[in-house]
Amino acid sequence: MLLVAVATENEIKPLVEFFAAARMEVLVMGMGPVTAAARLSNYLTLHGARIDGVLNIGVAGAYVGSDIAMLDICLAQQEFWGDFGICMGNSIQDFDHELLKPKNVLLFKNNLVSRFVEVLNNRNVAFKSANFVTVNCCSGTEERGEFLRKKFAAGCENMEGAAVAMVCENFDIACVELRCISNMVQKRNTANWKLSEAIEKMCQVVKLVLHDVIPGGSLHG
Repeated sequence: MLLVAVATENEIKPLVEFFAAARMEVLVMGMGPVTAAARLSNYLTLHGARIDGVLNIGVAGAYVGSDIAMLDICLAQQEFWGDFGICMGNSIQDFDHELLKPKNVLLFKNNLVSRFVEVLNNRNVAFKSANFVTVNCCSGTEERGEFLRKKFAAGCENMEGAAVAMVCENFDIACVELRCISNMVQKRNTANWKLSEAIEKMCQVVKLVLHDVIPGGSLHG
């Protein structure tokens, strides 16, 4: 069984009837990495025995200069913790390595990701694979976005992806993250965003892809 994990109900409104008909399991985690990690961990502790994979979907903000544009569909290659460290004004300094345990590399390399790539290609859905950055605070300036883009060789940012990936790694469950770009990371002006369009496109792609990934309502069907 595939679990769809999403931050807000608004991001899956166009899919409510589809999920009900397909008997999909859906978890609305709430915004931010702490809430996402807590709620997903609780869900998998109670129901993990029947979950084969987690699909994390939603919207994201793209970094200027990353070759990612508004309303692009993006597939995560790797997730980074973007603002974990020491805030130094316009930059974030990493903690000394001896203070930290070895970091887990949050790579998206599993059979579920390969299956999604195959279906996206077969369905002629244009998408871009990129490094994602998970932040606690959305970047509100192009300067901060440029810093994160360069530091992590990243294409876009979100607020839950690294938490979902880490929880799935802890439970030894495959994870794939698919998002649509709702805004560019620039001086914050929501009038320039295309949030509703991004949600609609994201949901259209998810519906199309899941028809092939989980025929008959089962991940292995």
